[in-house]
Amino acid sequence: MWHGAFLSDKTTLLDDETLAELADPSARAGKTMPERLWRSRELIFTLVKRDLKVRYKSTALGFLWSFGRPLFLMIVIASVFSVLGGIRASHELLPYPLHVLTGILPWFFFAASLQDSTYSILGNANVVKKVWLPTEVFPATAVLGQFVHFVLTLPLLAAFIIGYAIIVDIPQGLPRAGEPLGVWLAPDWSVLLLPFVVLIQALFTFAIALILSSLNVFYRDVSSIAEIVISAWFYITPIIYPANQIREILQGQVGEWVYYSYLINPMTPVVLAYRRLLYGRVFSGAPEVSDSTIAMGMGVTCLTTIVLLGIGMTMFNRLCRRFADEL
Repeated sequence: MWHGAFLSDKTTLLDDETLAELADPSARAGKTMPERLWRSRELIFTLVKRDLKVRYKSTALGFLWSFGRPLFLMIVIASVFSVLGGIRASHELLPYPLHVLTGILPWFFFAASLQDSTYSILGNANVVKKVWLPTEVFPATAVLGQFVHFVLTLPLLAAFIIGYAIIVDIPQGLPRAGEPLGVWLAPDWSVLLLPFVVLIQALFTFAIALILSSLNVFYRDVSSIAEIVISAWFYITPIIYPANQIREILQGQVGEWVYYSYLINPMTPVVLAYRRLLYGRVFSGAPEVSDSTIAMGMGVTCLTTIVLLGIGMTMFNRLCRRFADEL
């Protein structure tokens, strides 16, 4: 699922002089990308604020659209796959719409960040050619802007969880059937690990954003290829279906090794971690996958992130010298 809109010099409403003023001259002296980004933080924050203002200008719902799109997709998926496909959440106490929505929200952050960042250099071609500034601020702005959208959706997700806890009853056949779900949908202490998962996802996303944004300047087919890959990636990540169900299928048809290969997908443990941390009481007795499996998967994602950050920063630093000529 490929969503979002790229940042451009027109949409940010910042002219060349303003950008030149915001671009900290000391950023030129930055020897590493993290140092240059830190010295350009005022410029990045300004670009993010302007993008958010323009994105929701003259819209009736404003930032609620950040939640509206994933909510609509959740309704479609829950209706089609639950009613027609018979797919259920990994635990009887977890309503399937919450199962899907908890996976869709971080996915929208990931996919929209990649779309925005892929076009971020091209969309700011006039600025790149006229004003000196660290060009990595554009993919960084794209990811940070979508991160803001993601954070804004979390209180609305919490409202949905509370609503289900009050309205939906415990299914028949389970202890205390007929009573509201109540505290079963409350998180446990493990929710304190949620910022760590968000950080890893953000860094992983930024690493890919650096690669896509720099390559897309020289090879315009990159955006089309990325769109296809991201669309396919959605379906091999346990958003629609629970991971324990796919494990049973893979074990029965091809073998255990395919399941663990499936866990190498960096977004798989991320999505599983979100559900495990947000619904800790539900999964405390019968987890979707074991905590050790999620920890192992997050370890692989961390290593993948470190490698991709190294590749992304090296590639971007080498290619950015030719951006102005190519654009």
